[in-house]
Amino acid sequence: MQAEVNGILEESLQKAREYDRNGNVGKAFAYYIIFAELSARRSEIEETFTDVLCEWGMQLAKENKFSDIVNCYKVSLSIYPNNPRMLNNFAAHLLRNNDPIRAIEYLKRALKVDVNFLPAERNLQNAYSMAVDRWHFTMLNDKQRNNAFEKAIRKRVSQGYDTVLDVGTGTGLLSLYAKDAGATKVYACECSEAMMLIAKEVFESNNATDIKLIPKLSFDLKVPADIPERVKLIVTETFDAGLFGELVIPSMINVHMNILDLNGMVIPMGATVYTAAIECEYIRYRSSVVFDKVKYHCPLNFDNVSILSDDEYYDTENLEKVQINYVTEPHVLFNVNFNNLLELYEFCKDGIKQMLQTKCRYDGIIDGLVTWFKLHLDEEIMLDSSDGKSCWQFAVFPTMPTVCREGDVLTIKAETLKGKLKCSYSAGNARFNENCTTLYHLPKEVIAFLNDFDYVKLLTEIGRSQENRKMKYILDTSPFPIYGLTRLKECKDSEILYYKTDNPTLRVLIEQIARDSGLQGKVQMISNYEEIPCFLDSIFIHNFDIKGELKDDQDSYEISRNLLKTNGVLLPEKIFLMGQLVYSEDLPNMVYVQDANLQRSCSFGTSIDTSSDSEDDLHVRDNIANNKSTNYIIAEYINKYKINQIFDLNSSLYSCEIMSETQILAEINETETTETIVNFGEISNKGKILPNALICWYKVQLSPYHVHDTKKNDSFMNHTAIVLEDKLRDIILRDKEVKIKVHQMKGLVKITILNL
Repeated sequence: MQAEVNGILEESLQKAREYDRNGNVGKAFAYYIIFAELSARRSEIEETFTDVLCEWGMQLAKENKFSDIVNCYKVSLSIYPNNPRMLNNFAAHLLRNNDPIRAIEYLKRALKVDVNFLPAERNLQNAYSMAVDRWHFTMLNDKQRNNAFEKAIRKRVSQGYDTVLDVGTGTGLLSLYAKDAGATKVYACECSEAMMLIAKEVFESNNATDIKLIPKLSFDLKVPADIPERVKLIVTETFDAGLFGELVIPSMINVHMNILDLNGMVIPMGATVYTAAIECEYIRYRSSVVFDKVKYHCPLNFDNVSILSDDEYYDTENLEKVQINYVTEPHVLFNVNFNNLLELYEFCKDGIKQMLQTKCRYDGIIDGLVTWFKLHLDEEIMLDSSDGKSCWQFAVFPTMPTVCREGDVLTIKAETLKGKLKCSYSAGNARFNENCTTLYHLPKEVIAFLNDFDYVKLLTEIGRSQENRKMKYILDTSPFPIYGLTRLKECKDSEILYYKTDNPTLRVLIEQIARDSGLQGKVQMISNYEEIPCFLDSIFIHNFDIKGELKDDQDSYEISRNLLKTNGVLLPEKIFLMGQLVYSEDLPNMVYVQDANLQRSCSFGTSIDTSSDSEDDLHVRDNIANNKSTNYIIAEYINKYKINQIFDLNSSLYSCEIMSETQILAEINETETTETIVNFGEISNKGKILPNALICWYKVQLSPYHVHDTKKNDSFMNHTAIVLEDKLRDIILRDKEVKIKVHQMKGLVKITILNL
């Protein structure tokens, strides 16, 4: 009998390997499963089996067979329960299927097996961000917002509006305000699984289990199935920078129709939206390509081209620390009353909501429109989203930079499209339309790349020279192939440039630039690297994400090994991760919530006027913040989903003080795992502040003479920050040297503080 089993196992193993060699990973997986389930030698094939499983999973994903993926991974993990790569890859499929809660479970298992398995570490950060949007942290840390909502809720409840529905409760903060204000019944609805779990724990920890938590969208609520009777008060804070982006209008229509008492009220009562045309270099360089400066460094012909961001609606920008000039006076765009059902129906319909005319205040350049709003919580309490301390930001509607003159008349149009706000302007003056170029709408990645003039200059220089080496065949993987096109233009021996893009608009643009630059027939788009028919003389690998990290793209490095000639040129030569210790009040608020920012105004039902800045009021509020009996317990639950690294940073988003010299943290190695110790030395603890974050960016060495630093604000990529907690402070206070360990695995980096 055993001999027969052994025969079946050997035959299965032989067939598995044969199908694997022939590229039929589906059948290879089936035969490997037979061997792995029945053989005591299953450990011998674990690595190969994992390769086959991962490849088969990707094929199933392309065919949208998610249930088959789940079955394959569950069976495989029953055999190899402690395989970190298998656990991580299954979690990645769960994330692609928008299931971060289950993904977190498998990623934690992977890291329990191998704490330094960085792909799982990175995916865990992604899972946390998917489960709980990062804006929750800045929103909950906005004390002015919190205090204003509490005051408005307390006032309405005291007026008899004492049955309450909290729409989109999140952590449950507004529901807690309503309960403590004396509401007899409080209901809270939330559709996010992660936020539901958080709110449940929050209510339990704050003795508020009588708040009924309903796991539904407000659109799906019914009386009496979910709520026994209509409520007297609706509270909600479901607003984005463009006011309507979180579908607050249809949500309010539904609750008016089905949930709110005929004599009930909504907090907030309404909103006033404002607009102005602006001149702002920061917006200009993020939203359009400034070709006058590009052409100064680059030999290519961009004369008939304009590029604008492809965002369909608007950007959200914090402009507090940015130079911005109002070309027109700010105007009220419209008012919306959340307690008027007929008005809500009008705003719910797509179409034009306002047309207004305004004059330019001076000779200048219009870079677009901005909008902001004032949220009227009641007749007296108001929040202004243009306040630099607000958790909201400006909504920015960028346009091509356009010259204007004092007195020019603009017509500003506001409309809703698919429930979101869209704003644009037009002008009767002919000079607004004199630029008759072809307009391309492209991703910000392309715009940032072309507007990084220092980098464009370096790529152009190296494309022209490279010590006069003959290079016939070139591959350029950057967002726009400046290096490759320059090489073709300046060096007659170069014959073909290969580039890869899945953006059809970008492809048309590249073809136009090649044609206008006299490079017809020399530029070839590929959809995959297998289409390249020859070995390459030069490869430029641009593996940078605009948000501040390296892309997880091992294909690029397979190219360098398999397609590059023995004496070929691979760019960049080296990439260094750089770091500097800083102190910032702003960065921690982006990462974790502090209960002190959520404090109730006062215990025992007494209200404190938080609008006052008197020393007495500040003293009272400080005492409350330090008295746990008057604080809500919320932070520990939402902070389970915190991540310590912040991406997509530039100086407009935060303030900081430099606390150390710049250090090289690691030389990036895409093929190996490395570990280094970086010593920042002793940091003085005699000052008022101590460092609490590490700013990180890249230094890109294209050649020994062509080095680019990405920290600057007009870089093709933003930088990142790692918020360091009490361990760093403890080391400094003990007069110890600050040492950090940098663990690098194929471009992924994990940074920890050594507690010596």
